[in-house]
Amino acid sequence: MYQLFGDKVQDYYVRKLRANMAERQARLAKITTPEQFRAYQQELKEKIRLSFQLPTEKTPLDPRITGTLKREGFRVENVIYHSRPKLPVTANLYIPDGADHSPAVLFLAGHSTNGKASDTYQRAILSLVANGFVVLAPDPSGQGERCQLVDVPHAEEFAGRPTFEHNMISKQMLLVGEFYTSWCLWDAVRSFDYLASRSEVDPKRICITGNSGGGNMSAFMSAVDDRAFAIAPSCYVTTWLHNVENEEPACAEQEPQFFIGHGCEMGDLLLANAPRPLLLLGQKNDFFDARGTAETYAEVKRFYDMLGEGDKIQLFIGPTNHGYHKENRAAMYEFFTRQLKMGAPKPEDENLQVFTDAELQCTPTGQASRLDGEMITIDFARILADKFKLERKELSRDELKEKVREMLRLDEKTIPVPYHRNLKYRRSNGCMFSRFGLETEENMLVILKLMSKTWRNCLHFPRDFEHSTIYIPHVDSQDEMLELDFKDCGEVFGLDMRGIGETMPLSCNYASGHAQDYTLNPFRTDKLYSFYDNLHREFFSSYCCDYDYSAIGLMLGQPYLGGRVRDILSAVKLMKHNGHKHIDLIAKGQGAIPALFAAVLSDDIENVSLIQAPESFDSMLRTRVTYVPQSVMPWGVLKFTDIPELIKATNAKVIR
Repeated sequence: MYQLFGDKVQDYYVRKLRANMAERQARLAKITTPEQFRAYQQELKEKIRLSFQLPTEKTPLDPRITGTLKREGFRVENVIYHSRPKLPVTANLYIPDGADHSPAVLFLAGHSTNGKASDTYQRAILSLVANGFVVLAPDPSGQGERCQLVDVPHAEEFAGRPTFEHNMISKQMLLVGEFYTSWCLWDAVRSFDYLASRSEVDPKRICITGNSGGGNMSAFMSAVDDRAFAIAPSCYVTTWLHNVENEEPACAEQEPQFFIGHGCEMGDLLLANAPRPLLLLGQKNDFFDARGTAETYAEVKRFYDMLGEGDKIQLFIGPTNHGYHKENRAAMYEFFTRQLKMGAPKPEDENLQVFTDAELQCTPTGQASRLDGEMITIDFARILADKFKLERKELSRDELKEKVREMLRLDEKTIPVPYHRNLKYRRSNGCMFSRFGLETEENMLVILKLMSKTWRNCLHFPRDFEHSTIYIPHVDSQDEMLELDFKDCGEVFGLDMRGIGETMPLSCNYASGHAQDYTLNPFRTDKLYSFYDNLHREFFSSYCCDYDYSAIGLMLGQPYLGGRVRDILSAVKLMKHNGHKHIDLIAKGQGAIPALFAAVLSDDIENVSLIQAPESFDSMLRTRVTYVPQSVMPWGVLKFTDIPELIKATNAKVIR
């Protein structure tokens, strides 16, 4: 595997986000009056609505108190309510003695394994209670008592790793056109509803704060809900441009789909309901770049000043690492009490006694997924999949083409014949590979290789082949082609699409950090793993480059999978332009999916053969743990088709 062009995908996305930032800054610079800003806010609200796609109706919360703890000066109620019918949220409600129409805080936990019971978050909560706040602390989806992968085979792979669970559920939900981001955010909206419904609380004096994953939900709440009095997101707000430049993948629920594609950046989450009191909290040594936090603060503050409300926004960068450490917590106490005119806050008690996980437990077994008659998030996606399967009608080829074009944001008719470079040949295991670099779109290069078992170094793109086959690999065309028999395939080319083979990025990769049993993974490739183990990187891990670029593509509204399909179609167009008469595809593993979509869109692809292709998108959703990468799980595909239907439409030959 030669990764000579491993920087291409990273550079491609950096350029896109820099262009988005420049265009947005130019537009913001033209806003010079409050009236112009209010018009911009109205546009933002529509873009936010389209990106988050929250429910339009609220269902009954059906709350119940399952236990009460009493401490000097306050009590804690362990409660369960429902963000959607049969979807329970476990939470702790901290109530100071004598609370009546009191100020309150919705405290949104970050990615702690035990969610609301985290010692760090309890310290913040108990200090807020000591300062007179009623505090509601719900368990986020996938954390604390709301884990969804606890009673499944190999559940130990996900124990203590909520972000891995989040990314697993998120990619499965994409298949039915749902965003895990929005489901997590709706939990926060409904938690606000429950807190506001309590007689102890003044609904007009509810503040929101959280750290990391809770920081991102606080920022998202700032965008979608205008009821909060003040918001203080910690250790999340920077810019998505900094995240991409810094090779910083984020958890699936931290990246709102389509939002960058609407011309937005993180600052727009905060501008949507400005100028309510806003405290931006960061850390000096945080992977959420503090430079971006300061840049976003300066950008947003300009509009607060324009509206005459500059005293309502504040920035605090703590001196340490990622986390809701004492300095940031102290800044939050001071900001909320000052904005609410409550006087100086009491300092945090160093001898605070936190509760145990068992004391704060709301369910009998410690997991809401085991409650009779209740559901977990992925159950709703499977119900939708059942509905779509019953409603799906057999589509004509033209109807299927149109649906695929819309889903992939790709029109094959507009793809030009790509410019190509004649690259240096490679030899491997007695074979010669003539290599061509195809510029399939601006700033994107993919590699097409002609394989020959004799000496044949093509220094020009070959013309007038009677029969050509393009091999679409699982992870690397050259290594895989050497292991296959291409009898009766004519001239054989291998295509390393973006992010595959020679263009597989060396950026954005993290080792999974857990002992995942890859023998269960039908997408395993031993040679790939031996290569990546040396670099402590894993292509199919929860935070690999492939996941990251798929997530960025979703935020841009330009699916990463659509780019790979474009790469195939570009190669086909180059061949047809050079007189290749009959063109077939052979694809393996994850390569089967872009190959099928390319075959649907192109009339120039005659035959398709699939080796070890995934069985169906539906099976990816039914399996509690699937190792199929998010990059080949297209948004909303099960609304109109599935892999067996695509195979039928293209007359593809399946080789198991």
